[in-house]
Amino acid sequence: MDFKVSVVIPASGEGKRLGGDVPKQFLDLGGEPVLKRTLSVFDGLDFIREIAVAVPEGYSHKVEAYNIKKLRHIVSGKETRAASVYAALKKLDAATDIVLIHDGIRPFVTAEIIEAVAASAAKHGAAIACAPVTDTIKQANSAGQIKATLDRRCFWRAQTPQGFTYDLITRAYNQAEADGVLADATDDSALVERLNIPVYIVQGSDLNIKITTPADLLTAGAFIAEEVKRGFGDKASIGKKVTIYTDGACSGNPGPGGYGVVMLYGEHRRELSGGEAETTNNRMEMMGVIKGLESLKQPCEVDVYSDSRYVVDAIQKGWALRWRENNWKRNKKEAALNPDLWETLLSLLEKHSVTFHWVKGHAGNPENERCDELAREAIAS
Repeated sequence: MDFKVSVVIPASGEGKRLGGDVPKQFLDLGGEPVLKRTLSVFDGLDFIREIAVAVPEGYSHKVEAYNIKKLRHIVSGKETRAASVYAALKKLDAATDIVLIHDGIRPFVTAEIIEAVAASAAKHGAAIACAPVTDTIKQANSAGQIKATLDRRCFWRAQTPQGFTYDLITRAYNQAEADGVLADATDDSALVERLNIPVYIVQGSDLNIKITTPADLLTAGAFIAEEVKRGFGDKASIGKKVTIYTDGACSGNPGPGGYGVVMLYGEHRRELSGGEAETTNNRMEMMGVIKGLESLKQPCEVDVYSDSRYVVDAIQKGWALRWRENNWKRNKKEAALNPDLWETLLSLLEKHSVTFHWVKGHAGNPENERCDELAREAIAS
């Protein structure tokens, strides 16, 4: 994305509907606090620049311990959700293009939904995630008598994230405060709608639940259990099948180098590239694989295609594992090269189910050729 995206996470509720002394956003969910899970999703997205979170008084230290790299601001929550969002909005960089606002107790939001809302907000000015209503909708009077059966195709359940241009959402909140209606607002989109600005719908997900009741917490626990069941071994995440092509190049070897990555998932395609001023060809080959795997936000089933025998054979034939077991020695006399990158790569392989494939370079494979182009462009830049 070529626009700057900031995120506001309101997470200052007391969680009274769940009972107990711990606010719901800090309850354990599959070994991690709910809020940490939510923050981690946004923290892992390349296009997110900064995160501001509103938490109850006295809980800042807990959030700081989560080690969320893009978390820039922690504000004390106010009496209402809207007031908390408003306080966090004021902390954002004024150069922000798009603001995403997401409930801290919706930990199952996906990268796809987040990116879609941000893109739609950039295009239209305002967009929110919504899930379609699947039940039959009845309209009744105050006595409980049904007056009409409504067309459910016209009704949507509002979710988050909700995305807006920085100027628009700031204006909407300023106007709501000036009009004295800020305290009653429970939905950011509603404040924008007050300005007669159109808001566009992005398809959400029934999994993007808001944890507010004991029943919600049980549902969330079931989601986690299903992820474990469908994951790889004990990896607690739903596996997706991803194909990654990589290549590396170096001018001089050693010298300036670059890597290129093409990632394919269903109909989605993503390209990555980067480089270093002083490196080697083998290190760039490894960096391509590492950067591709690091970009995955959950454990996946991955096919990696590389034209590097150095990388493919070291994994397929178990050389890298033996080098690590021997304290990064190839044999009694020779040290293994690039132990830092091998350590990183082996760690990533523990998170995913990865199959390596050698592909002959410069042999007409379009994805391999594209990776080579990206790598060489990275050298030039």
